[in-house]
Amino acid sequence: MVVADDDRATCEHISQLLRARGLVVVPASTGQKAIDAVRAQPVDLVVLDVNMPGLNGIDACRVVKTITKDRFVPVVLLTAPGDLSARVQGLRTGADDHVAKPFEDEELLARIENMLRVKRAHDDVQFARNELRYTSFHEQLRALPDHRYFHECLENEFEEAQRHLDPLACCIIAVDDFRELVSEHGADCAAQILDEVSERVQRTIRATDIAARFRTAEFGLLLRNTRPARALTLADRMVSEVALKPFELPAARSPQSAVPAARSPQSAVPPARSPQSAANPTTIDLTISIGVGLYPSGSIRSHSELLDAASIAVARARVAGANRVCVVQQQGYIFRPTLPGAA
Repeated sequence: MVVADDDRATCEHISQLLRARGLVVVPASTGQKAIDAVRAQPVDLVVLDVNMPGLNGIDACRVVKTITKDRFVPVVLLTAPGDLSARVQGLRTGADDHVAKPFEDEELLARIENMLRVKRAHDDVQFARNELRYTSFHEQLRALPDHRYFHECLENEFEEAQRHLDPLACCIIAVDDFRELVSEHGADCAAQILDEVSERVQRTIRATDIAARFRTAEFGLLLRNTRPARALTLADRMVSEVALKPFELPAARSPQSAVPAARSPQSAVPPARSPQSAANPTTIDLTISIGVGLYPSGSIRSHSELLDAASIAVARARVAGANRVCVVQQQGYIFRPTLPGAA
């Protein structure tokens, strides 16, 4: 919790009241220091005096609401007695409550505790919504989330990377010749292969990475705080784990074996199975192409431009040959040296 008031005695008094209730308080003497405190750590509530030199409480409230737009952080304003315009302006700015100075301790504590109850209820609802949304993105427990989840995460992660000046890598993994795979082995077999690819991707990425289905035969990866060398290392590992290990699926039954043989009523012994009727595993070798877009880069200023860069890179990797990795750099595109098993 942050308490900002340029009057040191008032700031310390409020801080002591809240600490006596078991709350952790960060005092601040200016609006800017209150904003810095909100940026530096998770905060449950902010108390702002309206009349502070420099950045006043109303302007500070506006900034606090902007930087905490992805979560609910209530703001309580301390206003001068009878200052109706400040109260109205503060509420329009996004303040959640106000208390007039000089205040009674019990009233201030009651309003703060009420706002904390509102925040807990809001957080509970948001958690339930996120849980339902996450569940809807997964058709089954081991499946990767779909493209909606990927696009939402990409936008959020790019904003965080911009805000903190952190590197971010966006990768697209494409299964090559997927149409031929469907034509040769059937749609059911191709779907099983994609499920296995999903599991291998999940086993290969780090705990901090985000993976999702991107298109029909493509997967998206977001690598937080990842520089080019680290992104290439993960791409190499992805080729080794996904493409250079064959996929084994049960052989489809022939049309003749799909129809049971007729049995005479006198026959009590089931017909013997010939060795040829046993299902033999089918081994399928896949190749993949990987495109990598990197932020920061001179030509990338938004999350959509980062995704475009990765999309163009994976298209170039496909043209270059099997199991290739194409990386976007500021001066153009570079290809990873041919990996073992690559074309």
